[in-house]
Amino acid sequence: MSDTVEQSNQPPARATRSSLACAACRYKHLRCDGKKPACSRCVVDRKECIYHASRRRGNPRSKQSQESSTTTVSDSSPPPTLDNQTYFNLPSSATSLETDISSLTSNSESVLLGLYYEFFHAAHPCVLPRQFLSCYSSESAIQPLLLVLHYIGSLFATSISSELPHQDAQKALASIRSGNHPITGFDVQAVLLYSIAIYWCNEPDLGVELLDEAIHLALELGMNRQEFAQQNAQNDPILEESWRRTWWQIYITDAHIAGSTHKYPFRTNQIEMTVDLPCEEYDYASGNISRPRCLQDYDNREFFSDDEAAFSSYAELIGLTRGIDHALSPGASEDAQVYSSMCSNADTNVTAWHSLLPTSKRTLFHPDGTVDEVMFKAEFIMHTYTVEIHRPMSSLAYSPIESVARCAPKAPSDRLKCSNSAERQLHTMKCLAAVEKLEYLLTLPTNIEAHSPFIICMIANSTIAHLSACRFVWVGAKRAQCREKIRLTMGTLKRLSAHWMLGKRTYREIGLIAREILGLVNNTPAPEPPVSSWVEESPVDLNALGLLPGLDFDFCALFDSSVPSAIGEPLADFMKFPATPIS
Repeated sequence: MSDTVEQSNQPPARATRSSLACAACRYKHLRCDGKKPACSRCVVDRKECIYHASRRRGNPRSKQSQESSTTTVSDSSPPPTLDNQTYFNLPSSATSLETDISSLTSNSESVLLGLYYEFFHAAHPCVLPRQFLSCYSSESAIQPLLLVLHYIGSLFATSISSELPHQDAQKALASIRSGNHPITGFDVQAVLLYSIAIYWCNEPDLGVELLDEAIHLALELGMNRQEFAQQNAQNDPILEESWRRTWWQIYITDAHIAGSTHKYPFRTNQIEMTVDLPCEEYDYASGNISRPRCLQDYDNREFFSDDEAAFSSYAELIGLTRGIDHALSPGASEDAQVYSSMCSNADTNVTAWHSLLPTSKRTLFHPDGTVDEVMFKAEFIMHTYTVEIHRPMSSLAYSPIESVARCAPKAPSDRLKCSNSAERQLHTMKCLAAVEKLEYLLTLPTNIEAHSPFIICMIANSTIAHLSACRFVWVGAKRAQCREKIRLTMGTLKRLSAHWMLGKRTYREIGLIAREILGLVNNTPAPEPPVSSWVEESPVDLNALGLLPGLDFDFCALFDSSVPSAIGEPLADFMKFPATPIS
C-alpha cells in the first residue's frame, strides 16, 4: 500500500526536497514534504505532526544556550548520597525552570503530557487531571512537576528522545532540593513520580532514596494529616483531592518497593495517617468531588448497609495494602511457627478484604466495559503476596539460579521447612491458585503498557513459582499447559520492558531462570522435592551471567530451542553474555 496521497492523472513533477522534516518522518527515516501545520504522511496516518526547531545555520540563541549549558554542567562523578546537589550533575544554584520548559517546543510538551496521562496516570493517579492541571500550569510552583511529567511521558514516546526531558527533570529535582523556594505539594508529587520512573529506568537505589526524600518532604508539610488537604487547596476541591491522593500514592509506592525488595515492614508502617480516602476515578477526572470518607468509616465497613459501605476503588486498594502491612509488620522470621502464624494472619486479612468487596468491585470492569485499573492493581497485589507468603512452606522448591533475578526473594531458611505433608500441600495449593489467578488477570483486555511498572516484579516472582511447579509438581498435559502460561507471562514482561530498562533486565533474568529450570525437565514424572525448600544443584556462576542493558534477548526463541543441561554446557557460554558482575 502506497504511503503517498492520491495523485492526479498528470505526469508528476519532480519533487522538491524539503530541508525540514517532522519528528515522525525523521524517526522512521522517511521523506517528509515539510508541509505545515501537518505533513502529508501525518495527515494520512492521522498522527500529530511535530516540527522541532532547527539548530543549524548558527542560531545564536541555541548556541548561547549550549555554551551556557557547557559551563554549568559538572564533570565530576555523582556522589553516593542525595544530600549533595551535584548528584544530578547540576550547579548548587537552581537553574531557571521557565527557560528549561522552553527547551521543548509547545507541541512536544503537549505530546509528552498526553503520553503521561495515557500510559502512567491511571496507575498512579495523584496529580491533577489534565484539564484541571492547565489551570495551574502558569504558576511557578508547578513547573518542576511539569518537567517530571514530560520526562515520564517521553519514556513512552517513539519520536521524541527522553534525553532532553530527562535533563530538565533532573534540573527540576535540583531546584526542589536547593531550598531556594518553599516546598509545596507539587514538589512532593514531582519527587515521588520521578522516584518511580527512575527506579524502573534501572536506577533502583536512587529511586528508593528519592522515595525516602518524598516521604520526608510530605511529613514536613503534614500531608499525612487530614487537615493539610483542606488548608492548602486554595478552596479548590479538586486540588484538595489531589493532595489526599498524593499521600496515599506515597504509601502505595512504599508498599510496592517493600514487595519488590522483600523488606518488611513498610517505611511508613509507624507513621500516623489521618488523611481522608480518595474518591472514584471517574469523579476525580470530571471534577465531581463528593465529601470524602475517612479511615474510621472504612475500618467499620462490615457494619454498614450496602449503600453506606460503598468505597472507591482507590480506597479499596488502600484498605488491602494496610491489611498486608499489618500482617507483615513483624518482619521476616526463621521460626516456622511464627511464620505460619504470619501466613494465617495475612490470609485472614486478604480474605476479609475480598469478601467485603461490593459486586461492582469484584468484576474489575466499569459500567462502560473498561477495566478498573486501580482494582486490577489491587487484585494483582493480593495474589502476588499470596505467592510470596506461602511458597516458602510449599512444595515449590527453590533453585540456586533464582538468585540471578533482582526481583526474586532469597531462598528461605531450612528452619521454615514444613514436615507435615498435608500442611505443605495446603500451602502449595494456595500458592498455585494465586499464580493461576494472576495469569488470568493478564488475559483481560487491558492496555498492558499502562500498568504500573511495579507489576514487573510481581509477574517475575509468580513466573518463578510457576516454573518450580512445572518441574516439581505437574506432569503430562498439566506441565505442557504450564509452559504455555509461562509464555504468557514472559510475553507480558517483554511488552513492559519496551519502556522500562529494569523491566528489560528482569525479562532477561527470568528467561535465564526458565531456561535453566526447564532444561532439567524431562518426560518422567516429577520427583518429590526434598522437605527443604532449597534444591542442591550444581552451583551457578552468577558473575558469568552478565546482564547488560544493551543486550538483545528473546525468551521465546530460546524457550523453543534445544536446552542445555544445567550440569553440562555453561549458561554463560550458551547465552554469550560478557562476564560482568550483577549489581
